[in-house]
Formats: sequence, C-alpha cells, structure tokens
Amino acid sequence: MSREALSSPGPSDGVTPPVALHLLVIGTNHRTSSLDVRERLLGKASYPSLRKAGGRTSPWSDLVLLTTCNRVEVYMLTEAPRRACEAVLRALGVSEDEHLLYVLEDRDAAAHLLRVASGLDSLAEGEEQVAAQVRNAPRQRPARASAGGPLADLFLHAARSASRIRKLAGVSVADASASHAAVRFLEAVVPVENRIVALIGTGKMARIAAKSLRPRAEIRILNRNFARARELAEALGGKAVPLADLRKVLTEADIVLAATAVRHPLLTAQTLCTAIRRREGRPIWLIDLGFPRNVDPSCRTLAGVHVVDLDGLAPWGQRPPSPSAQARVEHRIRGEAERMIESLRPAASVDIAVLRRKAEAVRRHEVETTLARLPDLSEGDRAVVDKLATRLVNRFLHGPTERLRSLPEGTRTEIVRQIVESLQRGPG
Repeated sequence: MSREALSSPGPSDGVTPPVALHLLVIGTNHRTSSLDVRERLLGKASYPSLRKAGGRTSPWSDLVLLTTCNRVEVYMLTEAPRRACEAVLRALGVSEDEHLLYVLEDRDAAAHLLRVASGLDSLAEGEEQVAAQVRNAPRQRPARASAGGPLADLFLHAARSASRIRKLAGVSVADASASHAAVRFLEAVVPVENRIVALIGTGKMARIAAKSLRPRAEIRILNRNFARARELAEALGGKAVPLADLRKVLTEADIVLAATAVRHPLLTAQTLCTAIRRREGRPIWLIDLGFPRNVDPSCRTLAGVHVVDLDGLAPWGQRPPSPSAQARVEHRIRGEAERMIESLRPAASVDIAVLRRKAEAVRRHEVETTLARLPDLSEGDRAVVDKLATRLVNRFLHGPTERLRSLPEGTRTEIVRQIVESLQRGPG
C-alpha cells in the first residue's frame, strides 16, 4: 500500500479545502494476495471489529463490507480518508508497511466497484453471481444501520450496470464461474471419463459442477442435509451419500470437489490417512472451491493426494475481453464512475456541468471554423479533427475540474463564472 494513497490533500494556493465526502475502498483479492492472507483477513473483517477500530467518533459516515470467494473489501464514505484507512488497518490487523491491501479513492473506487459487480475482477472473468453479492452487501450490515443511503445507492447502481458492462465486454456468463474453471482444469489435466466424482455440498457451485460432469462421470453427492443431497442426486442421475460415509467415499472416488460454506476444513490429513492406505497407490484429486477453504492445506503433503484450491484454478478462469472490447468497457466504466461520484457532490456537478457545456460550445465553434478552411478534407479526416479536439478539451479540463470539486461552493462558483466569462470574450 502506498503512503500516497493514505495521505489527505492539504491546503494549496492559500485556499483551504472544504470537508468533502469521499468514496474509499480498502481491500485485497486473488490478484494481490494469497488464499492464506485472504483467509486471515476474512477472519478479522467484521462490522464489530470495524466499529471498534473506528472509535467513538467514527471516521466514516457509512460503510459496507464485501466478501466473496476471492476478495475481502471495505467500502466507505468518509470526510477523513487518512483516519478511515488507519482505522480499517487496525481492524484487519495489518500494518501499512505490509503492502497487502489496495486503497482506491473516489472515481478509482467507483470504477473498481463497477468492475467487481460486472465480474471483470473475478477469478472467473464475467461471472454474474457477484452482481447479486454486490446488490445484497449493504443489506448485510447490522440491523441498526440504515438499509439505504448514498453508499447503498452506489452498490445498487453498480449491480444494475453489471449486465450492460458484461455485454459490452463480450464475455459469456454461461460458463463463467469458479465451478466452470474447475471443470476446465479437470478436463485438461485429469480426464473425467468414467471417473467417480464426489461432490461435497449442494449449493450453486456444486450444482454447476455436477451438471457439467454428469454425462461423463459417476457422481456421488454428500451434504450435511441428506434430503438436499438426495434431491440433487435424483435431478442429475447421481447417487446421494450421507456425510457420515465420507471416509468410505474418499477410498473410492477419483476426484472430490468440495464447495461448502464452512468456517473450518472438512477434509484434513487425518481424515485422508485411512483412505490413502486403502487406495493402494491410486491418486486422488481434491478440488477446493471453498472460501474459507474446505480442504486443509496439510493434505498436500500426503502421497498421491493432489490439492487444487481457488488460487490454483485462477488461470482456468481468465478469459479477458479483446483489446477493443476492453477499451470500450473502460470508457463506459470511467463514465459511470464519474456519474457515481458526482451523485455524492450535486452542487459541484452543477458548476462543473456549466463549465463543460461552455467548453464544448467553444470546441465546436473552433472545429467548425477550422474545417471551413479545409474544404478538401474527407469525412474520415474531418472526424479525426473533431475527435482530436474533444480529446484535447477533456485532457485540459480533467485536472482543473478535479481541483474545482474540492473547493468550497462559493469559491468554486465564482471561479467557474470567471472562466466562463473569459471563454465568452475569447482570446486577447
């Protein structure tokens, strides 16, 4: 984590910045930390621990905790980004020097939320399940917290934008999930034809895997609730097995795919030892889709046992958009992020909209004047000139508009008025 990300802007040019509301996200994901680190942070990330770290005068006005199978993130609205960051670090038991977390602010934070909701920041790129997790995250806050509010509105907006962004990216949701990544891995590395595959769990991830593997393998389904295991087994033509018979299944199965929501591993080295002796040297593959993990990492030390967890499946979930689609997506995301942040600062949006409208009028006038002097240009060349002018105006305005947003309302409005007047007078 960079120290610059934690620093709050100070006074400049004799103007004292006002107290402004900032969107901040602090977190980690499968790209920035290992499963060991994510599990450790998951164990510490809770609303009670964050509330305690925030102290009697909390540095945030609203806060949402988002945890998925590959991320632990804290989103907040704050007037004191530095204090808020320090409080979250205390809650997670992380020092600033460990560089385990990313810190994103305002538009970068909003753009990140949009990427998360659309599945473009997921282990299985393009997955749609995460949009529902983003939509529901504000509802998981403590009962005394408001179900709505501006932060919840941002999460809802991101969830609603997800399908449009995925469509623009051209990614398929039909086979975008960690379960599909696991199936692709198995098909490439461990042929599944005529194998015995045991599924532990009956949730969505287990169901997806079972449907994909059923035509080629014998499926056995285990769950704490045997009725649910039997229901899924009947639907897929598999066999339901009581969880109490897990050791027997481990002796017979070629592949075990675990996808349950447990706080502690279901499969341990001790559980496997007896099964390994009875397997007479036959290897067994343990595919762990759980977060926290369903398979204890110590199982890797056992002879003939191959463990693949979420981090190991990451390469099989990566199917990024084409470069042209990626460019279109980033343009859309940046525009959406801009509007999301402007919704937090409506007064600033009005002033800046006035400035941008005037700048656009000047740009259009200058382009028309220039093109009138170049009548022989083709339509393509004329479009290039127009696009160049637009890009230059956007580039020149970006820094000043960011600065204007941080100014007190009265100061900002007066500066915008002066700029607009100077543009109306023209050069000289």
